[in-house]
Amino acid sequence: MLFLSVFLIALIFSMFGLGGGLFYMPVFMLFFDDPQKAAFLSFSCILVTAGSSAFKYYKLRNIDWRLVFFLGIPLIVMVFVSGFVGDFFNKRWIMCILSGTLILAGFSLMMPVRILDFLSRISRFLHKILPCKNFSFHPLIASPLAACVGFFCGISGVAGGVFEVPMMVGFLRVSPHLAIGTSSVIVFLSGVFGVMSRFSFLTREFNVEPITLVGILIAVFAGAYTGPSLVVRINKRILKKVFGAFIVLIGLYYIFRVIF
Repeated sequence: MLFLSVFLIALIFSMFGLGGGLFYMPVFMLFFDDPQKAAFLSFSCILVTAGSSAFKYYKLRNIDWRLVFFLGIPLIVMVFVSGFVGDFFNKRWIMCILSGTLILAGFSLMMPVRILDFLSRISRFLHKILPCKNFSFHPLIASPLAACVGFFCGISGVAGGVFEVPMMVGFLRVSPHLAIGTSSVIVFLSGVFGVMSRFSFLTREFNVEPITLVGILIAVFAGAYTGPSLVVRINKRILKKVFGAFIVLIGLYYIFRVIF
């Protein structure tokens, strides 16, 4: 049952370019009832989910490395910075703000949204200085937003990847397939950074049975590698609406966690 659960989580979240930590943690708590062990297994599964799906999206040519640079680096840097100041913020309020933002972002994917005219003028100016073809808005405009997302997500312990796809699709007008593939790379890099910064703590505090860990990671890899093959067959418009509904549900789930 455990292996089937993590397989399905990896399958579903890899289809949307996400790591799946939101659901890995509760599942592992259910089976192991040990927060430290659950956190370690969740972190490991996020890496495998994002890494294997990113590799698959790379083979399918659904990754834009310019977006990884413009959006991924600010997010990762600010996740790191947030670790030094996180104690000064009320995490419950931040979670509520992020949840509301997530719900609005989901609805923005399901319905047309008008972008302010002054952003268009800034974008045209940036395109003259640093041309970036195939984007309706220059990615540099989204870099400060990505930094803010990384900062507040780092404080609240939420995966920033769930905000990256709406930003790319709704703001930069990137195709859903390309946004999901790019997000998987950003999530993977964030996971690598997180593991590197916490590796000594994880290995010192507890250990995990090798057979169980290997079985879990194999199931996760299988699910994460299968998901991208399914998502490329979905129509772009349908995928955009489905993902919008998906992150609205995640936003509601976050609010439920904060309240209860």
